[in-house]
Amino acid sequence: MYRRKKMLAAMLITNFMLFTASANAASASVESQNARTTKVVSFASNALTRDHVTGNDELTYKIYLPKGYDEHRADGYPVLYLLHGSWGDETGWDDFWETLDGMIESGDIDPVIAVAPSSGNSYWVDSAKFGAYESAITQDLIAKVDQDYNTVSDRKGRYVLGYSMGGYGALRYAMAYPDLFGAATLLSPAIQRDEPPATSGAVERGSFGDPYDPSLWTANNYPTAIDSYVKQPNRVPVYIFAGDDDWNHLSEKEDLPPDAYKYNMEVQAVRLYQELNRKNIFNLPFEKWEDVPGSPAELRIINGEHDTDLWLIGFRDGLRYMLGKAESDELSPSFSADQYAPKRKGAVTTETASLVSLAAGVDAENVADAADGNEMSYRLYLPHGYNPDGKTRYPVMYLLHGSGGTETSWDKFWPILDTMIEEKKIPPVIAVAPVTGNSYWVDSDKFGAVESAVIRDLIPLVDRSYKTIASRGGRGLVGFSMGGYGALRYSLAYPDLFGGATLLSPAIQDGEAPATSGAVERGSFGEPFDPARWTELGYPNALKSYATKKLAVPMYMIAGDDDWNHLSEKEDLPADANKYNMEVQAVSLYQKLHRSNLFDLPFEKWENVPGSPAELRIVNGGHDMNVWAAGFEQGLPYMFANGLQAATAGFKDLETHWAKADVDSLAAKGIVTGRTDSEFAPDAAISRAEFAALLARALGLKANMTADTDAAFADVPSGEWYSEDVVAAAEAGIVKGNGNGMFQPNKAITREEIAVLIARALKASGDKASESGSGQTADFTDESRISGWASDAVKQMAQAGIIQGYPDGSFGPHRQATRAQSAVILNRMLDSME
Repeated sequence: MYRRKKMLAAMLITNFMLFTASANAASASVESQNARTTKVVSFASNALTRDHVTGNDELTYKIYLPKGYDEHRADGYPVLYLLHGSWGDETGWDDFWETLDGMIESGDIDPVIAVAPSSGNSYWVDSAKFGAYESAITQDLIAKVDQDYNTVSDRKGRYVLGYSMGGYGALRYAMAYPDLFGAATLLSPAIQRDEPPATSGAVERGSFGDPYDPSLWTANNYPTAIDSYVKQPNRVPVYIFAGDDDWNHLSEKEDLPPDAYKYNMEVQAVRLYQELNRKNIFNLPFEKWEDVPGSPAELRIINGEHDTDLWLIGFRDGLRYMLGKAESDELSPSFSADQYAPKRKGAVTTETASLVSLAAGVDAENVADAADGNEMSYRLYLPHGYNPDGKTRYPVMYLLHGSGGTETSWDKFWPILDTMIEEKKIPPVIAVAPVTGNSYWVDSDKFGAVESAVIRDLIPLVDRSYKTIASRGGRGLVGFSMGGYGALRYSLAYPDLFGGATLLSPAIQDGEAPATSGAVERGSFGEPFDPARWTELGYPNALKSYATKKLAVPMYMIAGDDDWNHLSEKEDLPADANKYNMEVQAVSLYQKLHRSNLFDLPFEKWENVPGSPAELRIVNGGHDMNVWAAGFEQGLPYMFANGLQAATAGFKDLETHWAKADVDSLAAKGIVTGRTDSEFAPDAAISRAEFAALLARALGLKANMTADTDAAFADVPSGEWYSEDVVAAAEAGIVKGNGNGMFQPNKAITREEIAVLIARALKASGDKASESGSGQTADFTDESRISGWASDAVKQMAQAGIIQGYPDGSFGPHRQATRAQSAVILNRMLDSME
C-alpha cells in the first residue's frame, strides 16, 4: 500500500510536488546573499494539544523576514501565510524566497513577512487522523506571529496562499475566515466542486475520515464555506491560477469514470471562478445588462504543469493582485496600436470574387448581411517582398471575423502581422479575410452558402491566384468571436484542408445556444432558429467526424475571464446561465479536444492521454483587442511550431539541407534565386558577381547608371545581368575590385572576401555590428593564414556572430564560399541590422 501511494504521489494532482528542498532542520538560518532572514520555529499549539493525536502538540513553521526588517516600523508588515502541498513541511516554500526578495528589492511590492507552517497531508483541516491543524493555524499561529513580530494585525494585513493541497486550504480559510484574511491566491488548487475522485489524496489519506466520509468532505468543502461567507460583510478577493497541462485524470483509466476529465484542475478552477465571481452570490440588486456583483476573483490559466516553475509565475502575479499592483503583461495583456511600428509593411487590398456556391441559397428578402449575389469580398494581405513572378510559395492564414464583420474587421491586426514577420516570430504569410456579415460561417438560407463558398470556391481561387502552399500544411485559420466558431468548425469538418487554428474568444457552445445569442437571433441556423440545424453544425457533432479522420489540427485557444457574463441578462436566461460564459466553454472544448482520447489511440495507464494537440489560455480581459492581439501573437507561432509550413522556394535540393530556412527566407524577399526553378545548388561555389548582386538586393541599392559609371570596372560591361548590382555596390563603397580596375566577376569568392564585403555593407548602412559584437572571437586555428587586409573584418564579423568557423576550429579564409554559406551569412547580416 505504501508503494502504491508513493507511486501516486508522483502522478496524482494532490501528490505531485514534494518540496523537500535542501533545507536542514536547524532552528535558524540567515541567507546573507539577499540579507533576508529565515528561521524555523516550533511552539506548543493549544489546538494540537487538545486534539486526539498523541505526540503531535507542536506546530512548526518557517518565518521569512524581509531585508531591513524593523521591529519598530510604524506601519507594521503585512503577513503572507503560505500553505504547502501534499507531503510538504515548513521548507515547502523555500524555492519562492528568491522571487519574494526580488519583488521587494525592485519595489514591485512593499516588504512583507511570510509564514510557512507545516501540516503534512492534513488538507489543512481539523481531522481525527492528522490533528486540529485548521484550528492551530487560525487560532494559535496567527496570534503567535502577531505577538512575536511587527505585523499588520488585522485582516487587511493578512494574505493566504497555497499550492496544490495548500490551494484547497487557502480557499477554505478565505471563505471560512473572511474576518482573518484580506485576500487569497490559489496555485493549482486541489479542489473539487462536488465529490473528489476516488484516487485522490482527499479520499485516500484520511483527512476526511479514515475510511473516507463523504459528509466530512461536504462539511469542509468550499460550497459549504461559501454558504456562510455570503452572510457576512467582508469580501476576500481570490486569485485562481492553474496550468493547462496539469494531471489529466483520464490517464487513470479504469480507476475512474470515462468523464474523469471533469476532475481536472482547469475544469475545477473555472467552476470555482463561476461560483465566486460570475454569480450574484450576495444576492445584491443590479440592473439588467450590468455587471453581476459577485465576490472579487480573477482566473488565469497558462501553459504549464503541476510544478514550481508554474507556481512561481502565479505567486508573483497573485501577490501583485492581492497587494493592489498591476499584473504582468503575460497574464493581463493590453493592446496599443503604438506597440506595432514595422519598417516593412505588407500590401493590403480589397478583392472581390464571384463564387459559384453563393449563387443559390440566399433568401432574397433578407440579404442585408449576405454576400451580394454570388460575389464575396475579401481583404488580401501580401507580405513585404512578395513577388508574383518568384518561386517562393507562402502559407495562407484565413481570417474569420466576428459578428457584423466588414472589410475593416482585421485592420488592427495588419501591423501586428507585419511586426511578427519583421521580428521573425513567424515566417512571411499571405492572409485572406473574407467578409460575410453575421453568417456564423455556415451555409444558410439567409446569408447564403458561405461555408461552401469559402471551402469549395475561395480556397482554390486563392491557390490559383497567388503563390501559396496549396496543402493543409500551408493553411491556417484564425477567428475571433463568431469567427472563432467558424475557425473551430472548419478545423474539425475539414482537417484535410487546414494545418492549424487559433481561436480568439470563440463564440462556441457545447449544447444548446443561449436564447439571446446571435446564433439564435440572427438567422444563420434557421429563421426561426432551428435547434436541429444548430446541433448538426455544432462542434460536438463535428468532433465525431474529426475523430474518425485522425488528421490532427493543432489549436490555440484564448479567452478573457471578464468576457460577457450571461447571468447579467437576468430573466431572459436560466439561473445557471453562467454555463454559457466563454471561459467555461473554452475549458469545456479543451477537455473534449485535448484532454480526451479523441482519436482512440493506445496509451498506457498513467501516461499522457493522446488528445488532439491544443493549448488553452485564460487571461485578464474582456471581448476585445487586449485579449485578441495577445492571442494572435501567441497563436500564430504555435501553429508554425506544430506543423504549419513556412514559406518555401520549393528547391528540391534543399528539402533536408541545413541552410533551407535561410535560403527560403531570402527567397521570400526576392533576394536569392535558384540556379534552376527546382534547384538552388547550395553546395556550389558562388561568384563575386553573384555575391555583389545579393548584397545590392538585400540593401536595396540602386546604381546611378550614367556614361561615367556604367563601366565602374573594365571587366563589368553594361548589359550583363549583374552590371547594375555591381555598380550599385561599388557606388556604396562595398566592392572595390583588385586595384587594377578589374572586378573579376566570375571568380569564386572566398570566405575572407565575404567577411570584408559584409563588414563594408554594415558600415555603409550605419550598423554597429561592423565595429563590435558578442559572438565568437576570431581565435581560429588558421588565423595566421587570414590575409592582413581581411583580418579586422573577419574578427569583427566573427565577434558579431555573422560569420562562424568550421567545427575543427578553422576559418578557412581562402576556401571558396558556397551558395548555402552565403545565404546564411547574408541572413545573419540582415538580422543584425534589425
